[in-house]
Amino acid sequence: MLRAQIKVTYLDGRQVEFDGKGRLWIDFEDKFDISIMELESKMRMKHIWWLGYQCARTENKHGGVDFDPWADGVETVEFEVNENPLDERVTPTS
Repeated sequence: MLRAQIKVTYLDGRQVEFDGKGRLWIDFEDKFDISIMELESKMRMKHIWWLGYQCARTENKHGGVDFDPWADGVETVEFEVNENPLDERVTPTS
């Protein structure tokens, strides 16, 4: 499973960290009509900021507003992929 750490820093200095996983990736693919596996080669800032917004919205930490008003109150969105999200290494079975 793909996982990422997403940190949103608001203009007022608040920082909120999210664990990007599961449904977030399906929502991303539906929204942008792009596979999450293509994200690295086709990345736009709006993709990263939208992931931050979607995490905040899912946890009801988005102030009840749509993306654009939310983004107006954000200073940065940081995104770091966790390349090995499993606690243990995967063991091949065949």
